[in-house]
Amino acid sequence: MLVLVVAVLGSLSGCGPSCRTSCERLYGSGTDACNIAVNGYEGEAGANSLIIECTQVCESAMAEAGALGTYEPNSNTDTKMTIANEKQAASWMDCVSETTCDNIQKGFCQPHL
Repeated sequence: MLVLVVAVLGSLSGCGPSCRTSCERLYGSGTDACNIAVNGYEGEAGANSLIIECTQVCESAMAEAGALGTYEPNSNTDTKMTIANEKQAASWMDCVSETTCDNIQKGFCQPHL
């Protein structure tokens, strides 16, 4: 529970990536956004839906304690990956904030919806 409180407070203070900013970077169309296209989620409404769904998945993982395990977002893969806990979510958010959009488009920083 303390980890969740610290994670929430950290995201409120703006001292690093949050679930929302990470998802906006993946699916948004802003200056630093990667604008990842997903079938069935076209246009601005589709991108907004992706951002909301992505944020919910990330925040659910942040609410779960656990180890990083074998999760490694810093490699490109076609294998469907999920984030299951706060350590994996934090690693994923760091990857999204530190990786170029070109590499994200190549499959780095999984999962993408």
